[in-house]
Amino acid sequence: MKVLISARIDTQQVRRLEDNGFTVKLGGFGQTGVKLDEDSFIQELSSADIAIFEFENMSERALKSASHLKVIACLRNEPGASTDIAAATQLNIPVLFTPGRNAVAVAEYTLGLMLSIARSIPTTHHLLRYTDELTAVTYSDKSGDRGGVTSEWSMDPDAPFQRFQGFELMGKTVGLVGAGFIGQEIAKRVLALGMKVIAFDPYANAAKLRESAIEVVDLDQLAAESDFVVMAAKVTSESTGVFSKKCFDQMKKSAFFINTARAALVDYEALTDALERGAIAGAALDVYPVEPLPNGSKLRQLSNVVLSPHLAGATREVVLHHSTMVVDDLLALKAGQTPSRIINQAVIENFMKNGGLR
Repeated sequence: MKVLISARIDTQQVRRLEDNGFTVKLGGFGQTGVKLDEDSFIQELSSADIAIFEFENMSERALKSASHLKVIACLRNEPGASTDIAAATQLNIPVLFTPGRNAVAVAEYTLGLMLSIARSIPTTHHLLRYTDELTAVTYSDKSGDRGGVTSEWSMDPDAPFQRFQGFELMGKTVGLVGAGFIGQEIAKRVLALGMKVIAFDPYANAAKLRESAIEVVDLDQLAAESDFVVMAAKVTSESTGVFSKKCFDQMKKSAFFINTARAALVDYEALTDALERGAIAGAALDVYPVEPLPNGSKLRQLSNVVLSPHLAGATREVVLHHSTMVVDDLLALKAGQTPSRIINQAVIENFMKNGGLR
């Protein structure tokens, strides 16, 4: 059974495949850091029984061109981003995927952004590292008999202690827009800090979330009550633009907005306007409507924003997570068992009847 892997993959998991009789060929993005174009990808797929990919585009044309293909595995939370799932389903090809592969990574990064915007960490780092604004200055309380005190920066009104006083997270309310894998990982961390968690998610099991101390509310209540609004939803036709101008108008003036999910969930024009007017306290953003963030973006000129270049899900451990998930499911299929993570469940019965991977 030939396996083409163009995704980033853990070597130990490759060994597991080989130890179980699979012949593995590595290539594409996982080896070079550059996605294969469609023609090159099709050429690589020509003799593959199984394709494991991440960022290459598994189009209808690619699927129909790969005459040997039995199973495909897209190592992403949302396989539709690089897979024609409808075409695969029509061809009776199971599509494995890796939901939650970066949930811990995104949750940890989200917490980092919350702390960063609430405590002015990036701003003060920048001022100390790249400017003399906080150092090439004479403070009135650093003269006379106080001049020899080196354990205090200064208590002057324009010194860092007063100028950058922040907010503790303990006791504050986090409003999660989306309470899936990532949202629940975020909740675990902020609950440990003594925060309250509310969530808006029409598809969530409210009773199950309550067991994890997450209260399900409607979007209006979430916008109005949250000290930190955190986007953690997938982009669907229903969720696109879900956090609108109305939502920003409902937020507290002291509240912060965090987005480590997707820009399409949010009205960024309304967000920018709210930040410019001081209608909300600030925002920490990892995703944008246009990426890379354009030079002329107003967001780059606002002092109440922390900006990050789409890094929330970028950890080395994510590769181990998704590698283990996909190999577990492929070995389950080979053993005649139903895989744990398959996006097109409708095909699995016929697939098994037709011999599966055995």
